Amino acid sequence: MKHLLSLLLLVSLSTAASRSVAQEPRNLLSRFTRPQLEAALLPADKWHPFPLDAAGWKRILPDSVQQSILRQADTYLKIPFVAIPASMMMEYQKNGDRSRYEEMSFRKRDQLFTMTVAEAIEQKGRFLTAIVNGIWSICEESYWGAPGHLYLQKAGIDLADAEDPSVDLFVSETATVLALTDYLLGAQLDSYSKLLRRRIYYEVNRRMLTPLEKDSERYFYLKKGTKEYPINNWNPWVISNWMTSLLLLEKSNERRVAELEHALHLLDHYINFMGEDGAVDEGPVYWSGATGRVFDALTVLESATDGKIKVYDAPIISNMAAYIYKMHIAGNYYINVADASPVIPTDGLLLYRMGKMMGDPVMRDFGAWAFHRYPIRTPISGDFAKPRMLFNMQAWIDCSHSEGREPVIADVWLESIQLMAARAGNGLFLASHGGHNGESHNHNDVGDFIVYAAGQPVIIDVGLGTYTARTFSKERYQLWYNSSAFHNLPAINNIQQKEGRKFGAKDVQYHQDQQSASLHMDIAGAYPPEAGVVRWEREVRMDKQQGQVTVTDDFNLSAGSQALTQTLMTVCPVDISQTGTILFKVSGAAPVQLTYDPQLWEVKTEVIPCKAPDEKRLSDNWSHKPVTRILLVYKESRSSGRHTFIIKHQV
Repeated sequence: MKHLLSLLLLVSLSTAASRSVAQEPRNLLSRFTRPQLEAALLPADKWHPFPLDAAGWKRILPDSVQQSILRQADTYLKIPFVAIPASMMMEYQKNGDRSRYEEMSFRKRDQLFTMTVAEAIEQKGRFLTAIVNGIWSICEESYWGAPGHLYLQKAGIDLADAEDPSVDLFVSETATVLALTDYLLGAQLDSYSKLLRRRIYYEVNRRMLTPLEKDSERYFYLKKGTKEYPINNWNPWVISNWMTSLLLLEKSNERRVAELEHALHLLDHYINFMGEDGAVDEGPVYWSGATGRVFDALTVLESATDGKIKVYDAPIISNMAAYIYKMHIAGNYYINVADASPVIPTDGLLLYRMGKMMGDPVMRDFGAWAFHRYPIRTPISGDFAKPRMLFNMQAWIDCSHSEGREPVIADVWLESIQLMAARAGNGLFLASHGGHNGESHNHNDVGDFIVYAAGQPVIIDVGLGTYTARTFSKERYQLWYNSSAFHNLPAINNIQQKEGRKFGAKDVQYHQDQQSASLHMDIAGAYPPEAGVVRWEREVRMDKQQGQVTVTDDFNLSAGSQALTQTLMTVCPVDISQTGTILFKVSGAAPVQLTYDPQLWEVKTEVIPCKAPDEKRLSDNWSHKPVTRILLVYKESRSSGRHTFIIKHQV
């Protein structure tokens, strides 16, 4: 989970956004004036968001959970805090490998945080020396961020410039870990040395608070989003950490108020940029680091103002939250558009808290369901968003007493990203989307569709590979899993779709009623001129009465097709021995068949080994099942045609 959510949250490659930015700014948070904030904000010594003694922790966490945290800390107690060598930072510049540096860096922060919480719970001083070493070791690091983010300092840099502090995701994470350590163990740290807390403040102030205060315009992720320069999850990710560290560490109330106002104005840039439906064009795996981070910031705002300032009831916030259950398929499977994994560990405690605060029973029940369905022994997951973990702990007992329910949303339409989903009563699930090929963390996949049966994958979007330097370079679309040739799409005259906002769907129409749900679009514009596509109308339809999916393509080409192929991706064992039928053997469910016209197509398959280093995450996502590419190849040259694929349970 650590590397799924940590390495994914990188700067967007997109040069445009799918949603319109012409909408009237909501300014949900900017409307709070400085006098209002000053009147509402608790002084630093009066804000106590988390327990400060053993009795407080005992009230919110069962003994078994406390013991699990102590066991985690005991394991970390045996691991020394070591310096990260310059040569490890240079690995990214030399070969694109960032994993070893980040593994060491992230572990140190997890180690410090886990032992800090354990010491706060136990109050015996057993972890204090190790915690002090952790504080000192992290404060001594030249750079708190990731090697891949050094471009925030200056172009072409190889090692971090210690004279030029810049704020990336992991600088903000580190600042917050230190701020929480200061809050939870302030008295113990002072008993060890009065210089420890001074050092924490000095480093956090130098590396994050002052850079954001003095030069927030420097950072792309804090600017207003436009079609050319969209805003992404970095905004709420950094701002939620900024707010937490500022309000915990800063003693000047004047600065606390002024910089809280500053942070809220910048967070509005992200909220204003969102479409009315709250959809995240980066995909559901980014929801935790996008909408989840907005909620983290709003939670801090409510807590630090003693409930006087809260905006959970705003429609845009409700819609942003609901996106995650609208993208839910079954179990831990989600619709995995863009750089998204098909399986996302669901944070039940977060969803439960959000559902309660927003008055959304579907979200609340989803959280309780996930909490019981995927039980965790400890609320410290080894991931990021440490304040969220502490707020989650306060919901543990309440959530454990709620039974919950898995969301089953019959129909979904997210207009801002042109994505639909539908379910039939027999367990068949369909999702498809239009959009364009300039979206955040884009794959060339306009017109793609996926099909699940009984909660199991049948026709899939393979998802993302392990991030390397190539992932965010001009070679991005040479990676097969990012290209349209390995999505459920046609290749026309041996030409794939092209990246960029101008390559997208046109005339997109969604229809839904009791009998069916369908998405109709012309995807010709997703292909470059050399493909010779005049019109390629695709309709993806769920017939709820028949319990089947149909995919119909109707096309015109400027000349006869030299080659026309349709790809289908799957992790199911496939049987193509029966002419006109492709049989998918679904794990734990009845087989699914796709029928095609054998007069038009011949079929072949190929298994993709997924053995390369950048394919590891992809393989992990599908539980190491073989990934099979099915190719339907047109038998003859045509300048126009119409064909239909029917997908249903085997008769």
